[in-house]
Amino acid sequence: MAPNDVEIDEVNDVGQVQVLDCQVCCQPIELTTYQHGDDIQIEAEREND
Repeated sequence: MAPNDVEIDEVNDVGQVQVLDCQVCCQPIELTTYQHGDDIQIEAEREND
C-alpha cells in the first residue's frame, strides 16, 4: 500500500476535519487533527464507514 502525502498546518488545522481523496483508491478519507501538548495526532477514517 502506498502512503498518502498530507500537509498539516499546526495553527489552522488542529480540531478540524478535512476530506481528502485517497491517492490509492480515490475514495474519500476524513482526517481529524488533534493536539495533545506538543504532539499532533491525525485520525483517518473512510468517509463511507
